[in-house]
Amino acid sequence: MYRLIATDVDGTLLDENSRITELNMKALLECKKHGIGIVLATGKTLDSIKHLVESMALKLPQIVLNGSIIITPEADIIHSIKIDKALYYEIIKLIKDNGYPPVVALDNGKLYLEGYHPDLRHLDNMGERFIRVESIESQFFAENAVDIFTPIKMSNPLEGILRKKYSGKLQFTRSGEYFFDILNIEATKGNALISIINNLGIGRKEVAVFGDSPNDLSMFDIAGLRIAVKNSYAEVIKEADIITDENYKSGLGKAIFKYILTD
Repeated sequence: MYRLIATDVDGTLLDENSRITELNMKALLECKKHGIGIVLATGKTLDSIKHLVESMALKLPQIVLNGSIIITPEADIIHSIKIDKALYYEIIKLIKDNGYPPVVALDNGKLYLEGYHPDLRHLDNMGERFIRVESIESQFFAENAVDIFTPIKMSNPLEGILRKKYSGKLQFTRSGEYFFDILNIEATKGNALISIINNLGIGRKEVAVFGDSPNDLSMFDIAGLRIAVKNSYAEVIKEADIITDENYKSGLGKAIFKYILTD
């Protein structure tokens, strides 16, 4: 019997229009009726998933900003993991020197930037909101940053430069074509999920995880059941126990009714 479901949001729980399908909602609400806990684990901010938490009346802690922050259902912050101050300044400068806009998430869960860039429209389309400031290269930002985002594709040389230079010092995660995040080395969805289930007294084998992107693999590592939607990255498909339909075909809901609620 599975006691908890942890699911990625964009590309997994939500469809291509960033909406939850009727079947996915029905499946998760049915899980709640059977006493199965629901944890959303996302790269999104707490503000952008608040409507999902409220619509399902979720009661457990939730994971946002790729595991750098754990929140209560009321959006109060339980735990956050900040980026090293010295590394923060280096990363911001390197991104700017390569002509890209750094977007900074602070431990208050808000996103900040200095100026807009056309590729940030992908975040706009997902319902994220930015706060514009004169400079993010200040002590306040350096001391409170949990996530640095820049909208570059995997093929962009900047990603390789960052990964090589800061390997073992920072966490790099990708959750979509234009979604590249830089975090504290300990900030992963998997680590956040371990913290939650340990506090609840739930064993790893009692956890089912849904995902589609590389940033979900840290959750796969600790799950009793690993389910990927068909639209997942190849490396996620490879690690999954079960491949379900695409996110826009309610793959999550179908898998819940077939493999979890019939357990």
